[in-house]
Amino acid sequence: MKVLFQVRPDFMKNPAGDTVQMVSTGQELKKLGVEVHLSADPNLDLSPYDVVHIFNITRIKESYLYFLNARKQNKPVLVSPIYWPPDAYFKREGASSNAHAVWKHMQPMRARLVGECDLLLPNSQLEMDVLRKDFPKSVAYEVIPNGFPDSFIGATPQLFQEQFPDIPKVFVLCAARISPRKNQLWLAKACQDLELPLVLLGPVNDLTYYKSVTSYSNVTHLGTLQGALLASAYSAAKAHALPSWFETPGLSSLEASACGTVVISTDQGSPKEYFQDMALYVHPLNDRSLRTALEQAFNASPLPLMQHVHCHYSWSKVGKLTLETYQKVLSTTHLS
Repeated sequence: MKVLFQVRPDFMKNPAGDTVQMVSTGQELKKLGVEVHLSADPNLDLSPYDVVHIFNITRIKESYLYFLNARKQNKPVLVSPIYWPPDAYFKREGASSNAHAVWKHMQPMRARLVGECDLLLPNSQLEMDVLRKDFPKSVAYEVIPNGFPDSFIGATPQLFQEQFPDIPKVFVLCAARISPRKNQLWLAKACQDLELPLVLLGPVNDLTYYKSVTSYSNVTHLGTLQGALLASAYSAAKAHALPSWFETPGLSSLEASACGTVVISTDQGSPKEYFQDMALYVHPLNDRSLRTALEQAFNASPLPLMQHVHCHYSWSKVGKLTLETYQKVLSTTHLS
């Protein structure tokens, strides 16, 4: 089977959750014998491919062009929407005044994509529920969750502590691109109030915001870590906090939980479907909720969530589920 992945052209230059989801899914599919190709060309000749898999309808312009090209060439199209309505985020204090208007202007394109593709692959049932609410004519779907690297199981703090001996033994971690949507400024303030060191990992998405966040003396930014060193960083942290305006469900929360770390997550989006009552939740508009969660993290056990995540959310499992959806779509299209 030959599959074409299509995503925004800057997925490596500006890495985000869609980057990790696509790359990790592709790696697992290759292990299962699938030939996976990647292109950001909206006019590509699709004749060599059995299936086109489009990631991300938040950045809809490119995805829409990929969809039109696949339709023109009669290729089955599966879409991983990675969608959540950003209304509260766009209406927050200090937000751009026209961002919400631009989002709404693009909704008809999203509506066509989710209403005319062959199968939707939302990351949760909650995501599908909001898709159906915003786009009542959405097509059939299969929930394909996000995952964590299988190699993260059994991570220990040793590698991180050897590499970064100056980091205090007790610290809060946030691994995410540094941007207003991820809400690290709120986290930095709360950690400072509680005299907790905060370690940030990830690329800088917004330089002005980054300067505000790192102006707090308790904040250390270590850049982007990967592989065993990232797993070790999660393992070394007292808690991993991702107090974003919304997540579906937050890949770093999944990764941290797999490494045996207490998870503090936003309650906006689909985290509760993944983490149930085994994480600590905060609301971006409730200032007290974050401070309370940080305090509670010191007495919380990470083990129930770690075992739950190991059981349900490895990328190897996600790869198998994804391949099943391709086979399902191909059997249906061949019959018709």
